[in-house]
Amino acid sequence: MSVKTEIFKIVTIEFQSSSQCEEVNKIALNEFEVDGIEEFSMEEERVDEILGERAYSGGDVPESVIDEVVDISDDQDVKNFNYFFFQGDINRAHEFAKAIEGMDLTIEVKDEEYSDWNEVWKKHYAPIEVTPELSVIPEWFKEEDYKENNNNIYIIPGMGFGTGEHETTYLCLKHFMAVKDSFKEKDLCLDFGCGSGILGIGAIKKSDMLVDFVDIDPAALDNCHENLKLNLNEDRLNGHRLIARKRFNLDDKYKLVFANILMHVLVSEKEVLLDSLADDGYIILSGILNEQVDAVIEEYKSLKKIDVLSKGDWSAILLKKE
Repeated sequence: MSVKTEIFKIVTIEFQSSSQCEEVNKIALNEFEVDGIEEFSMEEERVDEILGERAYSGGDVPESVIDEVVDISDDQDVKNFNYFFFQGDINRAHEFAKAIEGMDLTIEVKDEEYSDWNEVWKKHYAPIEVTPELSVIPEWFKEEDYKENNNNIYIIPGMGFGTGEHETTYLCLKHFMAVKDSFKEKDLCLDFGCGSGILGIGAIKKSDMLVDFVDIDPAALDNCHENLKLNLNEDRLNGHRLIARKRFNLDDKYKLVFANILMHVLVSEKEVLLDSLADDGYIILSGILNEQVDAVIEEYKSLKKIDVLSKGDWSAILLKKE
């Protein structure tokens, strides 16, 4: 895999409160299109202090316990975030730092050589369990005969196209797993704004759906293609399509639509998304800040609301066409 520059930039920020984190994350994602965020890591001694007798000596820590630690620590522990800028004009890193310099933060901008890029990212990615039946696995953790494992989605992290690390992707997969048994083999799925293709790949692995992957960014479609080849044997690649947004025509109706994009795009593309949905089909809308949920539901009021899931600042909405 390659990137467009020989170096990338990391903006490291030390926060004093969770409210600062939330505000800066929104700026980084919505205004500067940051290519990756490494959230704070807490010292093991501090975690043990919070958990007391329930401290873990090994194995996977349940998500409920992680959330508990985060809640308790929110306003007691200084947080360090790394913001990664890879693609296009990496002066975005300095512009981002300048935009937040009046917020009483400790900010450092530094360069990293591309030759170190893979090792830098490998340190910051681990398997993510969405449900006991579905996990997202960085490709360097793949095991023997991994393409036969339908419980794992394998991803090449690092290009900013979606890795399961972000709340919006995680929530989309959660919604999908709740309704996956509603679909049958060869039902059509649309992954609109597909990025890495992680959502559509989940639909293929868990429900044997045929997926159209659509994105405005050719680099995202390239990344999606790499992840499809990573996850699927040759015989399972047949029938799926990679489509540039400007070439996407509504020739089909889809039983499942993923739209993990920002709210303003969900609104501007509303008619396309609504027209794409088959009767009794489901649509999962994400990339939505918690305070935007009611407005998005109002925009899509012709559909039945099934469920809303939230994690951190973000929410995802499951709707059905009846």
